[in-house]
Amino acid sequence: MATFKETREILLASYTSNIITIEEYALLFEENSSNNLDFPYFNYPPFNLESQSEAECRANFRVEKHHIPLVEDALQILQYFVCDQGTVCEGTEGLCMLLKRYSFPCRYSDMIPIFGRPVPELCMICNT
Repeated sequence: MATFKETREILLASYTSNIITIEEYALLFEENSSNNLDFPYFNYPPFNLESQSEAECRANFRVEKHHIPLVEDALQILQYFVCDQGTVCEGTEGLCMLLKRYSFPCRYSDMIPIFGRPVPELCMICNT
């Protein structure tokens, strides 16, 4: 199945090739637009706790870096878990997402540079 972006590109190509009219293009373009904002999550690397500095861990998660495995063990976080829609997440990454959300109010879009995941995945992981 094509993504909204791919569909819109195909619609534009169809319009420029005179396959569809401007009215058809406008209608189909509007119907094939996502309600979610298009954040460039693919420009960021996947989360890696080892690449985080002590200062970043304290600032982002309000926990010392060397305490994260201890919190993980105390809460009996699974090594991996799968969300309802199929997203796979490491337990450490999921814990860090929760720590980030609870450390101070932020939107899921604010977490993209840290975790390198789209907003719907961040939401699913935090709510699993």
